Amino acid sequence: MKPPKKTLCVFVATRLEDVPAGCLRYASVDGSVPGAVVTWDHHVTGEAINLDAMPKVIGPDRLDGLDGVGTTLADTDALASVVAVLLQGSIPMQVRSVLEAASYRCDHLKKHPGVSAEDDLLGRGLHGYVSDRLATAGADRSNRFGSLCHEVLEAVVRGDALPFDRSTEERNLARVAKLDAAGRIRRGQRVGIVDLRGEGGVAVEALYTRIVEPVALIVGDHVDGGRRYTVGVNPGSEHAPTTLEPCLIALAALEFSHGAPALRAEPTPGAENWGGRRTVFGSPWNYGSRLDIDEVVQVLEAFLTRAPAAIKRSST
Repeated sequence: MKPPKKTLCVFVATRLEDVPAGCLRYASVDGSVPGAVVTWDHHVTGEAINLDAMPKVIGPDRLDGLDGVGTTLADTDALASVVAVLLQGSIPMQVRSVLEAASYRCDHLKKHPGVSAEDDLLGRGLHGYVSDRLATAGADRSNRFGSLCHEVLEAVVRGDALPFDRSTEERNLARVAKLDAAGRIRRGQRVGIVDLRGEGGVAVEALYTRIVEPVALIVGDHVDGGRRYTVGVNPGSEHAPTTLEPCLIALAALEFSHGAPALRAEPTPGAENWGGRRTVFGSPWNYGSRLDIDEVVQVLEAFLTRAPAAIKRSST
């Protein structure tokens, strides 16, 4: 297929000052980068993966004059959407199915219900390839993400197989087993707590093989100090909640009660507060959360106790 007419700058930014110099007009995907002239963000609009939040064809009127495309978090779901922008939405059907499979594995940690087993395998391999290379990027994560997006783009344009790597899965499982043996995974009645402070990043898929509770709370280090939280439903639990949105709202209000840098009590783009989707969300991007671990757990446990209607047996 024909390559795109213009090469756009690809970047990761959660603050306006993080946008590359000279990138004056840009789109945002899989997150709401401040200052974007157009945003496709399924965290706001509610689709399962970000590709579902984007038009199948992106007209020139949406892209003319753009210097770049950014996201707030470098991962496989964001990469698939960046590639869609670079191709103006014109993705070959077979490639789109693999990108959808990879994105679903990234965001939901299981097979996309609408793709074949073969495309799921290819998507799982693409997700493994992207995740492994981002995990070793360190401070160069934004540049590494841009390189990966253009690598996948070039494979699509040439008609080559998309990158594939599942070689790190066993190593990730072994690392999580060691964390568990060291007491880093704490069991609760409804919430499993994973303490990764001082440990760096760990593949989320591997973590969930050791979590039996319906909900996981992952605690890590924020780069500027303090705690960073990720909350998610357990995709392997038959009693996984269908929504944790009331918890997200409650935690954002608690964070706002501590004052600046939080700007609003609502978990919405630009609030410098908690944000995400109804089944997975996290603490603020740009500073460490002021909430302690027990405080977060109490919010989650209280909701899961008083709202049994939110706990439904999963059929997928």
